Amino acid sequence: MTHAPRSPRAHRPSGHRYARAAAAVLLSFTAAACGWTDEGSDDKPLTGTVFIGGKNDQPGFNLHSGHTDRGFEVDLAAYLGEQIGFTPKFHDVVSAEREQELVGKSSALVIATYSITPKRDDLVDFVGPYFVTKQGFLVREDYRGIRSEKDVAGKVVCTVEGSTSALAQLPGGATPHTETDYSTCVRKLQQGDIDAVFTDEALLYGYVEQQKSSKVPLEVVRDVSFGNINRYGIGLREGRPEDCARLREALRRYLTEEWASDVKAQLPALVAAYPGDWENRFRPDPQDLNTYSSCKE
Repeated sequence: MTHAPRSPRAHRPSGHRYARAAAAVLLSFTAAACGWTDEGSDDKPLTGTVFIGGKNDQPGFNLHSGHTDRGFEVDLAAYLGEQIGFTPKFHDVVSAEREQELVGKSSALVIATYSITPKRDDLVDFVGPYFVTKQGFLVREDYRGIRSEKDVAGKVVCTVEGSTSALAQLPGGATPHTETDYSTCVRKLQQGDIDAVFTDEALLYGYVEQQKSSKVPLEVVRDVSFGNINRYGIGLREGRPEDCARLREALRRYLTEEWASDVKAQLPALVAAYPGDWENRFRPDPQDLNTYSSCKE
């Protein structure tokens, strides 16, 4: 499978990160001129250019705009590439196709707010978690229709096909509405077609930040949640224990070295919502990687 190349995000211009980003941009131009071979889809180790399935419409995590990818997951992929020795190359994947993206060898990795679950772990391997979040509701800032769990009954709630939120049990009387991506849910919310968007709280704060200056600003309903705690993992194909172990140890370093600074840079609305407590709520314990990663120590 051949992918149209997307330029990597412009990183903070410092030292070797800037040099790597510049080299990756040059590589993308070369690929466009010469025809692209998906180097990440075979069974070689994680070297060279590695294709990563990611979202393109999730502000704070990965937003593709102006030929550039920006967000926490882009920062994470850049760090992993520097540590292991590969150049990340994102292309778009929707929630419902993340397993097939790996099983079909269209991507070497998936970094796409991809929650670790037993059902998914039967099909692919995971390294993680790199983020922990409960699920919540995004509403228009001037809307007061949901202030407690019982208020969700009777509301039209949008979520995304193939997500853990689509499987959560909402109160009886709630009307679920599914789309292929959250940006469509957010647009329908701002147009007044639905009452709320339901997904991971961390994701919702990305939209709060993105829309804070719009005509219809948004907010996350505090202390109203359904479903499970979600733990985001890096997806990779089964049967790659060496890559799994290298990713796990690089991610362990990332959680202590750069996780907090990247969250502050990319998800300021989340940090502002929980001053003094956001790390406790959303940062995994590095030891959790021994429990939830498919490769064990």
